[in-house]
Amino acid sequence: MLSDPTAPAAPLQSAQHSADTGEAVAARAAMVARLEESGALGPGPVREALLALPRQILMPQAYVRRSAPDETPPRWDLLDFSRPADRKELLERLHSGDSVAIQHDGEPILGRPPGPRRRGAITAMSSTMSLTADLLQQLDLRPGQRVLDVGSGAGVTAAVACFVCGVEGVVTLDIDPHVTAAARERLSALGYRPATSRIRERVSISG
Repeated sequence: MLSDPTAPAAPLQSAQHSADTGEAVAARAAMVARLEESGALGPGPVREALLALPRQILMPQAYVRRSAPDETPPRWDLLDFSRPADRKELLERLHSGDSVAIQHDGEPILGRPPGPRRRGAITAMSSTMSLTADLLQQLDLRPGQRVLDVGSGAGVTAAVACFVCGVEGVVTLDIDPHVTAAARERLSALGYRPATSRIRERVSISG
């Protein structure tokens, strides 16, 4: 990771986004407080980014398992933030600190209908927040740094990097084209357009 201290950090454009409800803001604050209490997060730009970035924009849908661990075939529900009946449970899931299931059986992520799924397996997840926070803090992110994020997932790492470092130096890659497409669209909804690509493609990073 190379730094260019002259490059400004990108402004967060999502603060006025209609999806950033008071409940979501409170859930983020509670999540950050738990991370601080556990020692997984300290003061600094990563903390500020996690307080500011609306996770429900990066993950407007997420899976919860409805079947018992030994039950076959497994049963899943895809929760959707746009459905009022799902909103409370989805916000709890997104801010629990646990990993979040975002893809089932390699499906396209954008444009899929919410509701139950049977059989199959979860094929993409967002990492636990303690792991993500620890990694991001070890990077010592600063404005102008260049960041290569391998494994886009839900785009959380890329979003924090854009928030702190600025968009121009951030590249995020994933092997799954559906994960890449979703990360690109949802980061754009935050006002961020970092370079996104599939890992198998040739990526040129100038500088």
